[in-house]
Amino acid sequence: MPPRHFSWDPSGGASFAGAPVAGLASAFGTPLYVYDEADLSQRIDTYSQAFGAENVAVAAKAFLTGRMLQMAQSAGLGLDVVSEGELEFALRLGFPPERIIMHGLYKPVSALRTAARQGVGLVVVESPGEVAELVRIAREERCRVGVLLRLAPAVQVHTHPSLATGAPASQFGVPIADGQALETVRELLAAEDAIAFRGYHMHVGSQITMLDPFVSGAQAVAEFLRTVSAETGFWPEILDLGGGLGISGSSPSPAVLGSAYKVAIAQVLRDGPLPRLMTEPGRYIVAPPGATIYRIVQRKTAADGRTYLIVDGGMSDGPRPALYGAEPDVAVSPRRDGEERVDIAGMHCESGDILRRDVTISRAEVGDLLVVFDTGAYNHSMASHYNRVPVPPVVFVKDGVARPATRRDNLSDWLRLEVR
Repeated sequence: MPPRHFSWDPSGGASFAGAPVAGLASAFGTPLYVYDEADLSQRIDTYSQAFGAENVAVAAKAFLTGRMLQMAQSAGLGLDVVSEGELEFALRLGFPPERIIMHGLYKPVSALRTAARQGVGLVVVESPGEVAELVRIAREERCRVGVLLRLAPAVQVHTHPSLATGAPASQFGVPIADGQALETVRELLAAEDAIAFRGYHMHVGSQITMLDPFVSGAQAVAEFLRTVSAETGFWPEILDLGGGLGISGSSPSPAVLGSAYKVAIAQVLRDGPLPRLMTEPGRYIVAPPGATIYRIVQRKTAADGRTYLIVDGGMSDGPRPALYGAEPDVAVSPRRDGEERVDIAGMHCESGDILRRDVTISRAEVGDLLVVFDTGAYNHSMASHYNRVPVPPVVFVKDGVARPATRRDNLSDWLRLEVR
């Protein structure tokens, strides 16, 4: 779906957040990542109102630039990082460490040590072995580290297999059913000199458009909470319920999701106090405000008669169609009378570099601009240099004013990394 402030002028030219798309392409080149800053702010506010800003940690993996960090920090949000690189990036740009939640299926010793030394708010542990490593580091650093235990709730979700992180076969989290999670809790409680064990974490998957998987996961965690309380007396301060809210028109709102969580967990806990509920949205906040602008550079007819439009980017800057079968909405600017059905291909030397198959658009010509919607999440962050193609710059646009957030990289940047 288009960002909140996408529009057409009477001549058929597209505008993005008050700025003509043709002007943005002329000023910054194509391909180009653009973000509707006002829409982004509104979506941050929506989540903050539903859960409380202090309980929202925006997922860095979905989209991370200095400007995005500033917006999250100013709004009072936390930050969910999943690698040492994301952690160091946030710390060096001044994001408050106490508002960082550190994830990662594998966290290098250097990353755990940085988290301990810098006072990162929470470290989410994924395995008994990681618990032992973190306990050793905390004792060496003579500090206590705030910890959440990530649980594997064994919840099936209807999403792409690569986005289902709470299923029984998933590599993420510590399983509940076979007793591993309870034993890990005992280990955390036994290391109270090094570990401030504060609660549980779950994440059932991404791009989920129904309430049921979220509710089922929350209930599984709440049931485990009651079991642990009966066995050990431990009652968590925090339940971090992860992210994963989808962006389709049928997806529940953050407010509806928050209410469903509270009701479902309260039903399980009965008279027990409701822990603080945290969440880690990514796609819901950053995907719809973002779009990618390409230029149509070729038009050709395949042997089977289909029409191909070729654009000046592709799977290096927009990998989700190739990785997950994503089918983003698109628009051609200028918009002309008449429609045609086309396939849109990227420029890369891969048969799988297809942005859309069999899509209806307004009649297009070489030199026109193609706007691809909902690309604000996992496009810039997953961009590559495949075929030695530069990563596009990021530009924030508000009230017709464009502000660059990153620049396009170039051959000089790549040659700097070569050892000769």
